[in-house]
Amino acid sequence: MSRRLLTICAVAMLAACGSNRHCIGEFPYQRAATLAPPAEVEGLSTPESVAALRIPPAPAESVPYARNVPDPENPGSTRVQCLDVPPPMTVVPETDPAPAAAES
Repeated sequence: MSRRLLTICAVAMLAACGSNRHCIGEFPYQRAATLAPPAEVEGLSTPESVAALRIPPAPAESVPYARNVPDPENPGSTRVQCLDVPPPMTVVPETDPAPAAAES
């Protein structure tokens, strides 16, 4: 009985983790400010390395982590689509290949 209860609890916890999307709302890291680079110190030079990692500049427009898209199941309403979920693929109906030309 305890093994069955343990299995049920494990499945319930995994299902709960997989169904929650946390892309709605603003999070503290989104309000983080970029600090200015440290001021140069007289007589001190920083080495330049070709292997150094460079921080790219911030994008001109921020990309939202979630967006409202039309809900195909409920026309006239929208639903939230998170960027960590790929968009649904369109289904292309299969067509019969053209019949082979008769050889003479």
